[in-house]
Amino acid sequence: MSTMKQIKVLLVANVAKGHVNKFHIPTIKYLKSKGWHIDVACSLDEDIPFADNVYGMSWKRSPFTFKTLKGIVELYQLLKKNQYDIIYCHTPVGGLVARFASIPFRKHGLKVVYFAHGLHFFKGSSILSWLLFYPMEKLMAEFTDMFITINDEDYERVKKKFNRHMLVSKTNGIGANFNRLDIKNPEKIRQEYRNKLHIPIRSKILIYVAEINNNKNQQMLIKVLKNLRSKNLDVYLLLVGPDYLNGRCQQLSAKLQVQEYTKFLGWRNDIGELLSASDIYVASSKREGLAINLVEAQYAHLPVVATSNRGHLAVIKNNENGILVPIDDYSSMADQITTLMENPDLYKKMANVDVSKYESVKVASEIYECLYDVLKNQQ
Repeated sequence: MSTMKQIKVLLVANVAKGHVNKFHIPTIKYLKSKGWHIDVACSLDEDIPFADNVYGMSWKRSPFTFKTLKGIVELYQLLKKNQYDIIYCHTPVGGLVARFASIPFRKHGLKVVYFAHGLHFFKGSSILSWLLFYPMEKLMAEFTDMFITINDEDYERVKKKFNRHMLVSKTNGIGANFNRLDIKNPEKIRQEYRNKLHIPIRSKILIYVAEINNNKNQQMLIKVLKNLRSKNLDVYLLLVGPDYLNGRCQQLSAKLQVQEYTKFLGWRNDIGELLSASDIYVASSKREGLAINLVEAQYAHLPVVATSNRGHLAVIKNNENGILVPIDDYSSMADQITTLMENPDLYKKMANVDVSKYESVKVASEIYECLYDVLKNQQ
């Protein structure tokens, strides 16, 4: 490989708004700072900044649709037109399309790197997830030069069970953009936002930032709130994220008579302000890759109480930098929140955690090293 040759990378993912712009802008900027050429191919639902070229594709979020087949053809034509050095793919649909389309080009030197944000099959996942995703990923690994993981469970499984000839690596997640969380005059913002939300300054606020869906399991948090309110604790719950359950969580909060204390805020771009207004970060998900939302909460000096899944375990050491409870155990979570509220020293300890290793530029540097390593590897 000539040192004068510009490296050309095609980043492939499912969508722009919910993925590329959310996770990959720092990496795109970092790779370009190294003189690399970066194109992006995805389903376009908003503009993508900083990339050299952006290509809109037909596929959607799920890999199991006709749109995926059409996307493979589209991507094949793009690879045929442009001579890339690396195809860097993300998400199940992006990984499937990219690795199928790249098969004819690998013999000409194209390197294929797949970044798993958390495999859909894991200890405790459904049989259906194993039946659908495990065979697909095992097959696709045969057409992969490097497989990047973000937690220990995925790393060990890929290393032991998948293509023994590919490189396997692990990074500290996909990176957290802490700049967007920095708030001037946090006390003023705290008061302003509580006024907007109609929450008294003395009340305690629990917050969770995530899509409302079955995996994120917000129903558990509504039960936690009911448990705490039944103990006459002055607590509110903020659920921040788009609703993919068609109002079922709102119905549950009404059924449990805590709708007055549950705020469904939808998608927001003022996460730093909302974290500043809150007191404890709660996370109820059943599955995560590496939970950057926990890292962002810790950066904002919020103690974290979360369910014990592999992605949360990648961030939290129980009772050291956060508190873990069993999945779906709302009673245990309520007890741990009560302990935090009643113990100022414990609260202070859990609210002051070093998360610098997850900063987006540092992780972008790790990703750059992975991509550079795969170029050097001649397997």
